Formats: sequence, structure tokens, C-alpha cells
Amino acid sequence: MQPLKNLELVLYRTVVPLGIALALACPAQAQVKPLLDPKIPSYQRVGTVSGSINISGSDTMKPLTEAWSSHLRRLYPGLTIKVESKGSEAGLDALLEGKAQIAAMSRRMTQQEVVEFKREFGYEPTEVPVAVDALAVFVHKDNPIEGLSLDQLDAMFSTERRRGLKYPIITWGDALVLEEGWTDAPIHLYGRNGNSGTASFFREHVLNGAALKSSMTAGVGSASVVLEVAKDRLGVGFSGIGYQISEIRPVPLASVQGGRYVPPSFETAMEGSYPLRRNLYLYVNKPPKITAAPSLSEYVKFVLSQQGQQIVLTHGYYPLPTNELNRLTMMWSTPMRAAAAQEPAKFHN
Repeated sequence: MQPLKNLELVLYRTVVPLGIALALACPAQAQVKPLLDPKIPSYQRVGTVSGSINISGSDTMKPLTEAWSSHLRRLYPGLTIKVESKGSEAGLDALLEGKAQIAAMSRRMTQQEVVEFKREFGYEPTEVPVAVDALAVFVHKDNPIEGLSLDQLDAMFSTERRRGLKYPIITWGDALVLEEGWTDAPIHLYGRNGNSGTASFFREHVLNGAALKSSMTAGVGSASVVLEVAKDRLGVGFSGIGYQISEIRPVPLASVQGGRYVPPSFETAMEGSYPLRRNLYLYVNKPPKITAAPSLSEYVKFVLSQQGQQIVLTHGYYPLPTNELNRLTMMWSTPMRAAAAQEPAKFHN
């Protein structure tokens, strides 16, 4: 087992692939390993692509955006790609301010945000779903809890308890962990900060829009959440499934109190039975009916390709359905000569 003092270095260098993580946390599921559909088209390198792309946004998606960008740079040495991963909200701000051409977001833009973008540019952003994620609730590997309902999570992470549970959950005994030494043990909360799409998603889908408790330790990144839980036997925190490590485990979740506990996995995320399944998105600043610059279109096409979706799997996330990938790819597959005739969008100063 990796010593905790070395966890941070290991975690920031590489994210444990989903198959390995599930084998460590759930030995009974170790044989379940998702395979990429061979019918997803392979990316074909085109001629010379140059220029620059600024990508800003989700920390959850940081392993993906950086890996996609690294592969594209190797294919096209004349292409400059800058990636900043300060949170989905920061990415949206950069897109609205014209400082980025692509915002990576771990949640869908709200209608109000789309209206704000349209007010600024005169058209809506182009939405590109690029992967499927399971927002996981992690506990320390020594925690014996069998599962949690969304009602219980609401009563843990918010004082408002909008899901209707009549009592707060402050100790692990309140959450029905009855083993010796756990009944009166306090629950320590960990989660993401306010710039995070992950925090926004958690508030909307678990807390019914309520605020997170001020006592929660808010991490600046997805990795920091799992590191804190790994060091805290009494901790519980939410983060993307791709950040799982052996010192923690994801808790199976039930949509309602007394319902069936469903673990986060490829199968449960794709079939929709896992309650906190979500898409990950790229939002592109591209005027309608105008072909995107080659740098933008090739980036998106690579992300949606066999190679791009293999990166999704390697980093512990799930690929989009093949028919959806093919539909999206067709939308971005325009003749290079037409794309080359278009000037890249100018950034605001």
C-alpha cells in the first residue's frame, strides 16, 4: 500500500484507472472492466494544424483536458494549447470574458448562463458532451458503512434537510453505523469549493439547492478531497470517481431512504441506476453556421474519437455511447479547406 505521505505526489502524477480502483475497493466487482467499443472511429491526423487554443475550467476534468491537449500537441507541433483548471465557474467566466475558446465543465450550463453568453456574443455556446462521470461519495477504507441514501447525505452536508429527513446526521451512529467505536464518532465533511461544478452538481442533485454546511472542509481540487478522506478515518467527501485511490472507497447510494444501494460503476452509470451520474462537457465559443477554426474542430474531433475516449477510460471515467459520439463527430467533420478559410475568433482584451 502506498504510504500516505507519498499519496499527493502519486495522485497528482496519475489517476488510478477505474478497473484497478474497483478491484481495490470492491473485489467482487474486480472482473467487471469496461471495454471501449471498437466501433468508435479512430482519429485520423489531417494536414498541418497550427494556432492556439485556451481551455479553462473544471478541476475534475483536469486529467482529461491535459491528456487530450498533450496528444494533440504531439500530432500537431505547431499547435499551442493552454489549459487552466481552476473550476467550472472559473472556466465559464473565462469563456464569457473571451479569454478562453473552450470551457470544460463538470456540470451543464444553466439556462441563465446560456442567456448571459448570448447577450455577450449574440449566439449560444456550442455544447459538446465528452464523457460520463459518477460523482462518488468516498469514505475511509476502514469505514464499515454499507451504503447511504440521498436523504442521509442531505442531512449530513446541509442544515436545511430539504429532502425531508427529520433528524440531522452528525455522528456515524446517526447514519446507522452501529459497530463498536463508530456509534458516537463524529462525521467529518469534505467537499469542493464554490468555484466547482462538482459542488454545484452536489448541491442541486443531493441538497435540492441548499447550501453546504460551513463546517465542511472545502478542497480547491478533486484530488485534495480524496487526500483528506484518506487521512481521516471519520471522513466523508464527494469527488469524481476517477480520483479513487486504495485508501478510500466509494459508498453505494440509494435514491430514497430504504431503497437499493447502487455502487458507482460503468454499468450503473451507463444504465442510469446510479443516482449521481453526470455528463462532462466542453462548451465552445463558435458562431453558428460558421465553420470552426481547424485548431478547435480537430481538438473536439480528437476528444470524441477512439483515442480520446480511451483517455477517458484510462483516467477512470466512462465513454459516451457510441451513437452519441458518432453523431457529435459528424457535426464537427467539415472539409479542412472550408475551416481554413475562417479566421479564428478574436479574444477580448
